Amino acid sequence: MHKKILFFLLLLLSLAAPKAMAKEIAVHNENDLHRALQLAHQGDVITLKKGTYRGNLVINRSVTIRGEDGAIIIGTGEGNVITVAADDVVIDNLDIQQSGSQDAGIYITANRTKMLNNIIHDVFHGIVVRNGYGTEIRHNQITSFAEKKAFKGFGIYLTEAPQTKIIENNIFRLQDGIYISYSNFCEVQKNKIWNVRYGVHTMDSKNIAIAQNEVSESRNGFMIMQSDYVLMTGNVLQWNTTIDGVGIFMFDTFYSEITNNIMRGNKKGMYVENVQKSSICYNIFEQNDTGLDIGKSSKENTIYLNNFLKNIRQIISAKNNKNTFSWEGLGNYYDDWQTMDLNRDNIVDYAYKSGDASYYLMTKEPLLQIFYESPAIRLWNMIEQYTPIPSDQFIVDRHALATPVTIHTHTNTNEKKNEAAPFPIPQLSFFLLLTLWSGATFLVTRRKYHET
Repeated sequence: MHKKILFFLLLLLSLAAPKAMAKEIAVHNENDLHRALQLAHQGDVITLKKGTYRGNLVINRSVTIRGEDGAIIIGTGEGNVITVAADDVVIDNLDIQQSGSQDAGIYITANRTKMLNNIIHDVFHGIVVRNGYGTEIRHNQITSFAEKKAFKGFGIYLTEAPQTKIIENNIFRLQDGIYISYSNFCEVQKNKIWNVRYGVHTMDSKNIAIAQNEVSESRNGFMIMQSDYVLMTGNVLQWNTTIDGVGIFMFDTFYSEITNNIMRGNKKGMYVENVQKSSICYNIFEQNDTGLDIGKSSKENTIYLNNFLKNIRQIISAKNNKNTFSWEGLGNYYDDWQTMDLNRDNIVDYAYKSGDASYYLMTKEPLLQIFYESPAIRLWNMIEQYTPIPSDQFIVDRHALATPVTIHTHTNTNEKKNEAAPFPIPQLSFFLLLTLWSGATFLVTRRKYHET
C-alpha cells in the first residue's frame, strides 16, 4: 500500500515538474532574445523590455513571449515576422511589423496558441493559422501595408484550423478582415472591422458562430459561402456601399440562423442565393436601397418578426422561390404598410406585397424612387390587393404586423424608435401625388414600349 502511495506521489511530482521549473527570462536586445528562444523550457515566460528587436523569429518551444509597452519586433521584409511551430505558445503585447509581400505578421502551425493584445501592421496577412486547433486571437489590432496601392491580405486567415476563437479585435484596411476556410466550430465575436472587402468571409466551414461584431465601410459585411450551420446574431452591418455593398451575403448555405442583427445603410441589407432551410428573424433592415434580396434557388427558409424600415425596396425575390414569411401567424413589420387592423390583433388586415408593380418600375427606372413611401404608392399598393399586376420579383406576407417588433441588440448605434403615424398631407396633395405617379408610370411604360 505504501509503495502505491509513493508511486502516485512521484507521478504527480513528475507531472508538476515542468510548471515548477518554469521561470521568467528578461531580454533587452536581439541576442538575448535569440538565446532565450533556444534555451527556454516549457512554460517559461520571456519578457521583452522596451525596444526594437529584429525578426524573423521561429518559436519551437511552448513558451510565453510578453512585451513591455514599446516592445517592437520588425521583420526583414521577407517571410513571416514570427512563426509559431510549438503547441501552447502565448504571444502578448507586442508591436509586430514588416512581413514579406505575401507573408504574415504571425504564422501558426501549432495547437492551442494564444495571440493577445498585439498591434500588427505593415504586413500582408496579419495572423495565419494553418493546421492548428484551439487558437485564441483576442484584443489585437491588425492592418496591412500603409501604402494605398500595395496588395493586401487577410487580417486573420484560418485554414483547417477548427475551434478557433476570434474575439474583440480591431481589423481594418485589408482585403478580408477574417477569412475562415475549412475550419469548423469557430467563434467570431465582438470584433470591429472596417474598410475591407469582406468583414467576415467563410468558405466550406460548418458550425460557425458570428456574434456581436460591427462591420462598416466595406463591400460586404459578411460573405458566407458554402458553409452550413452558421449562426449570425447581434451584429451591426452598416454603411457597406462599396460597389454593390451588402450587409450579409450568403451563397450555397444551409441550416443557418440569422437573428437580432442590424443591417443599416447598405446597398442591400441582405442577399441570399441558394440558401435553404434557414431562419431569418428578429433583424432590423433599415435605410438600405433593398432590405432583403432573395436570389435564385433560395427556398424553405422561414422569414419572420423582422422590422423593415425606410428601405427603398423592402423585399424582392427571384422567381420560383418558396419561402415562409411568418411563424405561428406572426409575419414581419413593414413601415410602408400601415393599413387597417380592425380586430386589434397586431396583424394588418391586408397581406403585404413586395416586388409589386411599383417596386418593379422603380427598379427599372430609378428616377421614380422620389415617390417612395408617398401616399400615392400606398394607394397604388392597396389597389393591387384586389387587382394584382404580375411581377418577376414578388413575395406575399399574409401576416404582416401592425407595429414594430421589439428587438434587443447589443449596441446603441443610433437605433430609432419607429411609430406608425399617418402621413400629414392634405387630401388635395394626396391626389396630386397620385396623379403624378400614375403619369410618370404611364410615360416610363410607354417609352419602354416604343424602345422595343
